[in-house]
Amino acid sequence: MELHVTATARDGAGVARAPDGQVVFVEGALPGETVVVELLREEKRWSRAAVTEVLAASPDRIPVPCAHRLDGCGGCNLMHVDLLGQPEMKASILAEQLDRAGVAAPTISSRELADDTGRTTVRAAVLNGRAGYRETGSHDVVIPSACLAVDSGLEELLVESHFGRADEVTIRVGARTGERMVLVDGDPFEVDVPDDVIVVSRAELLEGRRAWIHEHAAGRSWRISARSFFQNRPAGVDALVHEVSDIVDTLGSDGPLVDAYSGIGIFSGTVGQERRVTAIERGADSVADARVNLTDSDVKIVKAPVETWKATRSAIVIADPARDGLAKSGVASLVAAQPNLFVLVSCDPASFARDSALLVESGLNLERVTVVDMFPSTSHIETVGAFVRA
Repeated sequence: MELHVTATARDGAGVARAPDGQVVFVEGALPGETVVVELLREEKRWSRAAVTEVLAASPDRIPVPCAHRLDGCGGCNLMHVDLLGQPEMKASILAEQLDRAGVAAPTISSRELADDTGRTTVRAAVLNGRAGYRETGSHDVVIPSACLAVDSGLEELLVESHFGRADEVTIRVGARTGERMVLVDGDPFEVDVPDDVIVVSRAELLEGRRAWIHEHAAGRSWRISARSFFQNRPAGVDALVHEVSDIVDTLGSDGPLVDAYSGIGIFSGTVGQERRVTAIERGADSVADARVNLTDSDVKIVKAPVETWKATRSAIVIADPARDGLAKSGVASLVAAQPNLFVLVSCDPASFARDSALLVESGLNLERVTVVDMFPSTSHIETVGAFVRA
C-alpha cells in the first residue's frame, strides 16, 4: 500500500491515513514522505506497518549507519533521522500531546548535550553467554559486534564479555571515572570480564551485598549503587541540571525546595545548594547513595513514597518521577506544598502532558518547556517544564 505520511506518533512512527480512512502507524517513516508499506498488524481503528520503499523522502532522512539496526535491532529507532532534525521532531510530538491534553504551552525549546560519549547504562538480554538487544517487536536477540550508541568503556563489555548462563545483564560504567560494573541475574562466577569490572548478581544484592561505582556530573562526584537510578549518561545530567538551574534562577524565589523522586540526590546536591531541601525518595539503595552524596548539603532525606509525604510549605518543587509520571496522587501531594514554582522533569511525553493538565487545574501555568536531547536517535523524549503559580 502507498501512503503519504503527515505526522509523527509518540513512539517515533509516522502517521498516515489508508484509502479507507483508517489511521496507519508506519515504522521508519517521516512526515512529508510518500512510502510503500507492508502491514504488520491490523486492528479495528488502526493498523501498524513498516516501510518497504521510500518514494519521496524527507530532507531529514539519512542512511542508517548501523548494520545491527538494519538487521532488526530494536534500539535507536530514529537512526534514519538526521541528528539536527530530531529535536524539532521531538518537540512536535510533545506539542501534540500537550494539545491533546488541552494544555496551552509556550514555544518548545531544545537543549543539546555537550561532551557526550554515549550511554553509560545498558540493560541487555543474554543469549549463549553474549549480551545483545531485542529485535523490534520480538523477543529474538541481536548480538552486536559494535554499538554506536554507548560509551566506549561500556561497548567493550557489551561486545567482548561472556555472561555465562544469565538471561539478562545490566552494564553500568562511569565514563568520567573509568569505574565499571555488571549486574547479572545468573551466577557471577560464570561471568568473564576484565579485572577492573565489579561483578554482582541480583541474588547477592538480595542477600545484602552492596556494590557501586562513581561518576562525575554537574560539577561533582556521585556514588551510584547497582540498583539505584542514574540518568543514561553524565552529559545528560549536566544538561538537566543546567536547564533546571536556569529555570530556578529565572523564575524561582527564595525559600525551601522540595526534591521529589530525588534518587541519589542530583538536584538536591546542585540546584538545592544554598537552600533548605527536603528530598523524597522511596528506593532504599538510592536513599543510601543520597546520604553519602549529600553529606555536605542542608538536606532532609525522607524515605517514603511521594504520594504519602505530609507536605510542608516550600517555595519550589522539583519532581523527576518515573515514566508513569506523577498522576493525581503525586500532583496532589506536591501541590499541597503551595510552591510558587513547580519544575517537572519527565521521560514520557504522554505522562508529561497528563501531569501538566493536572498542574494547570491546580492553579499553575506552564511558562517554559524544553526538550533535553537525552536519548539521541531514539524516540524517547526528556522534557523539563516550568509551572508558575497563576
